[in-house]
Amino acid sequence: MKHTLKLLAIAHLSTLSICKYPGLFLLLYLAQQHTMLAQPIQFPQATTSLSSTPEEEDMPEIALSLDDVPMPGTVLFGGMARTKAIIQKLQAVNSPAIGIFALGIHAQGAQNMQRLRMYAEAGHIIANHTYSHWSLNKVNPQTFIQDVQRAHRCFQALPNFRPWLRFPFLHEGETIAKRQAVMQALAAMGYQEGYVTISNHDYHINNLVVKAARAGKQINYEKLKAIYIRILWDCIRTYDQLARKVLKRKVKHVLLLHENDLAALFIGDLIEYIRSQGWRVISIEEAYKDAIAAVALMTNYGHTGRIAAIGVEKGLGKGLVGFPPTTHLKYIAEALQQEKVFTDP
Repeated sequence: MKHTLKLLAIAHLSTLSICKYPGLFLLLYLAQQHTMLAQPIQFPQATTSLSSTPEEEDMPEIALSLDDVPMPGTVLFGGMARTKAIIQKLQAVNSPAIGIFALGIHAQGAQNMQRLRMYAEAGHIIANHTYSHWSLNKVNPQTFIQDVQRAHRCFQALPNFRPWLRFPFLHEGETIAKRQAVMQALAAMGYQEGYVTISNHDYHINNLVVKAARAGKQINYEKLKAIYIRILWDCIRTYDQLARKVLKRKVKHVLLLHENDLAALFIGDLIEYIRSQGWRVISIEEAYKDAIAAVALMTNYGHTGRIAAIGVEKGLGKGLVGFPPTTHLKYIAEALQQEKVFTDP
């Protein structure tokens, strides 16, 4: 609440006099973020599950996950500041444990490993996103598995580590034979797939925001938040409707996000919005108890998530399982422009 009031105050000032000084709006915003994050923080443990009442049994359910952790810093957030902000916001909304899919090339150095440890010590689950972030569509199975093993050696000693593998880009091989070879090798290692049911283009929105900040643009964070949540919510609704169509039941969803600046700014707001729509936010471990986790797919179509892959396997055309129109890259750029999220100082 205090954070929101500060943002509103800054936005009010910008309409009066800040616009006279290039970049001052962004500097003030980041200054208050820095003040909030500068003190040492003790993070309470995230819960691994939340109890439900009989009335909640039919509620739609969703878990959150972050890919490419720990991501490098940007002009908006340093890496450590971003990690602290995300943990704080998850704590503030009493979030269950989310999935932290760690990337070896991002985890080099003591501080980056410490960022992963902070997530784990806050109760979140660490899993494997490979070492090099190679697409399985572009390397052979042996090379890919060796890269998974390299990442495993980096992360296996962290608290709350689970042998789950999320494919980079959600690419599961350009052929079914390649996918099956990799899945068999993963099973022999004791791994399961850290699948998603709801993908999106949050990384693209984030890239546009960072580019605007680097160019010295003023950013209307309230409008940005509204667009971010609206786009993600459209993805959530679309894939929930698809799940009910192809499976004739609700599923425990897994939402893919990235450890980017938008998550640091708005992950708490996103969780609160999801709950306000009558959904239950659950832990990543609870989500992976859904029966779809055991489905042996015979398709290599996975780049928009497991529900889409099941839909294709059940005979739906790929055009019927894709992203909703409001998540397309062209729409994102147009929405940011129409809402005047970025303006000149």
